[in-house]
Amino acid sequence: MTNEILHKNLETIAQYTPFILNELLQLDFSQLDGGVAEEIANNGSRDIYFCHSEKVYLLHSSYDPIAEAKRIVRDVDKAKDSLFVVFGMGLGFHLLELKKKISKDTKVVIIEHNIDVLKYVLTHFDLSDIFKSGQFVLVFGDDQQIGKMALYLPALNFYNLVHNIQVLSLPNYYVYANQNKSALQHISKIMLNTVISFGNALDDQFVGFANMCHNTDAIMKSNSIEDIRGKYKNVPAIIVAAGPSLDKNIQYLKEANGKALIIACDASMRACERQGVQPDAIASIERDEPTYTFYYKDRKFPQDLVLVAPGSIWPNIYDEFEGKSIIMARNDLGFEQMWLSAFEQFKFVGLGHSCATVAFAAAREAGCNPIILIGQDLAYTSGKKHSNLTHTEYEGENNDRDSTAGVYLEDHEGNLLQSHIVYKIFKEWYEMQILTNRDLQVINATEGGAYIKGTTRMTLQEAIAEYCHTPVDKRLVGYLQEKHISNKDRLKKYDELLKTIRRDLNLLKRTQKAALSHMNMLIKLEETITQDCTEEQLEKIVLKMQAGDKVIRNIVTADSIESYYSPIIVPTIMHVKKIGNELTVENVQQNRLLQHNLMYMIANSTNLIIQEYSNAKDILEKNRDIIITD
Repeated sequence: MTNEILHKNLETIAQYTPFILNELLQLDFSQLDGGVAEEIANNGSRDIYFCHSEKVYLLHSSYDPIAEAKRIVRDVDKAKDSLFVVFGMGLGFHLLELKKKISKDTKVVIIEHNIDVLKYVLTHFDLSDIFKSGQFVLVFGDDQQIGKMALYLPALNFYNLVHNIQVLSLPNYYVYANQNKSALQHISKIMLNTVISFGNALDDQFVGFANMCHNTDAIMKSNSIEDIRGKYKNVPAIIVAAGPSLDKNIQYLKEANGKALIIACDASMRACERQGVQPDAIASIERDEPTYTFYYKDRKFPQDLVLVAPGSIWPNIYDEFEGKSIIMARNDLGFEQMWLSAFEQFKFVGLGHSCATVAFAAAREAGCNPIILIGQDLAYTSGKKHSNLTHTEYEGENNDRDSTAGVYLEDHEGNLLQSHIVYKIFKEWYEMQILTNRDLQVINATEGGAYIKGTTRMTLQEAIAEYCHTPVDKRLVGYLQEKHISNKDRLKKYDELLKTIRRDLNLLKRTQKAALSHMNMLIKLEETITQDCTEEQLEKIVLKMQAGDKVIRNIVTADSIESYYSPIIVPTIMHVKKIGNELTVENVQQNRLLQHNLMYMIANSTNLIIQEYSNAKDILEKNRDIIITD
């Protein structure tokens, strides 16, 4: 790469967003495909045009591009930390003007739909001053590319600014109105889903934590997702969910026996058995006892059926399941990190939030293509939650739905179906998988329910006829070896886990002490914030309050405990950003109150977390003692 300006731009972009650099390096910067035109204006300046739908539009003002740039950013409020979405790179003038006006914690996402504009600007204009601070992120390409790149934004903590999203656009980028709307939807959806994902209640996390402790031996004996990775390359997979539409087509599924990797959700396993379908695997995800009672208790499963699930499911399931299992981590932070560090075969996989998404993830890792979905309604089709074949007998009334959910999703024809926020999250998870796995074909053969963007719609009969005609070489269980763990190795692993537990207990106690200390300081500080405060006094008060940043920083940099506090830290930061940076008595008072409430919640939550860590330590020590006495 010989272009000096291009090299400098790419080098600067790589410092903060290497994932964007990887996408940029796929482009041929030496060639434009007619998307940009140059013309010498009457005043001797060079005008740059972009092409769209066989028409040309000025990329910038022909008379005064600097004045135009200032007009674009004239209403920017520096007193607030915001997330700006800017449509169009232009020649960078408006970006430079924006950089002068925004606060240091504001972030900017630049959306460029025209690849030739992107190439031209990066090779002709030095934008390194824009990208070197890490505040500006470049996202580009078609709808699928933009959606894929937007998935990286939460890793940059952009979700903290979700309450303050502002939009700017180059004047002539109105021609990309539909693409702009879609890009904004991608960004908003990803940010909101990230915030929602932090919302798991502590008690739910504690159930998973305790289950992981009980499942330690099961994790040791389990097989790894690595054992099947890529083993079913280009073999079709069928994921059997338990939605109402399963009643329409499950009778055809038997035709796919031995010709596809079939993974059933635990809720749909009985329906498969009644139809003579022989799944390769059963997928589970729920942490609570009813899942065990409804679907596993007193059941006799085929010996060649493999259980695929996270390590945090109800322990009796692993204790009583007689076949082989592939156990995975749902997260690479929090309590699961202990087991990820201790067990080589225990791998983090993006499993999603339902049995069906666990099944999908396993098929994806196995290399299956296409992946065919059935029974994945994600809506109350015909007023029902589930298939009559799967739930009437085991979970009471099938039409017992949450009528207050207030969430509606479109079907394939644009009609609105009543749904639920949880189903919406499942749907968007699938859509993200499709965006990030561009070579993967996902066929929705549900024959009802919500539309999953990016899927191909077919009936199950059509999908089986087209893709499921070649016998599969080996059943899933055939790739999994027997695991034999000595008591000596078991003891060693328990000792590793207990060492980590004790370390985190000390960290939690220090965190609680620091939060209480800062909270007491904030209580004393309240009396000093009065309407008579001068700007200098307010600055001194804010400086004292900033000591709370250290408490938060110590938490978020400790991967093992950070996830417990995210549901309270993230909303607090978002509200602080919403207040803005203007130094007023009212803003300082609000900030102090938010900090006080946060420290109070951290201190009290830590009591509960310490108790659960102590319980976890007791479980592991008890299991260790049993090994010693054997």
